[in-house]
Amino acid sequence: MSERMQILEMIEAGEISAAEGARRLEAMAEPAQPAHSPEAARIALPAWVRRICQAVFWSGTTLTAGGALLLTVFYAGKAGVGSAICGWPLFVVGLLGLLLGLWLPNVTWFSLRVREQDSQRISLALPLPLGPIAWILRLVRPFVPQLQDMAVDEVILALREEVRKGHPFVVDVDEGRNGERVHVTIG
Repeated sequence: MSERMQILEMIEAGEISAAEGARRLEAMAEPAQPAHSPEAARIALPAWVRRICQAVFWSGTTLTAGGALLLTVFYAGKAGVGSAICGWPLFVVGLLGLLLGLWLPNVTWFSLRVREQDSQRISLALPLPLGPIAWILRLVRPFVPQLQDMAVDEVILALREEVRKGHPFVVDVDEGRNGERVHVTIG
């Protein structure tokens, strides 16, 4: 089956939106990007993940602005110490939220999509910081007997390097027209 037909069937089955399908069809018409470019490694995040990233960013922006306003009023001498006590935590939390909102769309994501036979769908997408995960596994390896003979941390670091080079890790299992379909992407 051609890739165009697969995209059209995904739209028909409701797996992707019409806009996402159009974007994918347009991308097929454009010349392919070099495999080493970071854009080639990007996976299409589900719409609800993009909305969460935007909500985190704009919430952080709002809290930062509110904290800055309270601090400005305090340092201008027009308000009491309460403005500074409330302003600094708001400002710091807002700044952290703003930075988190900028970081989330650019991080390596783990995406899992499952469609069962009765068309029930499960979709999960999580940011996956591969470097810290490998570091934690390296720390706990001496204390977990099952990990002592394995180099799981090295495998994770190799996966991170491949994703950075533009080679996402994809597992796609499709059991035919009436079977389950599982799609896992790290990229």
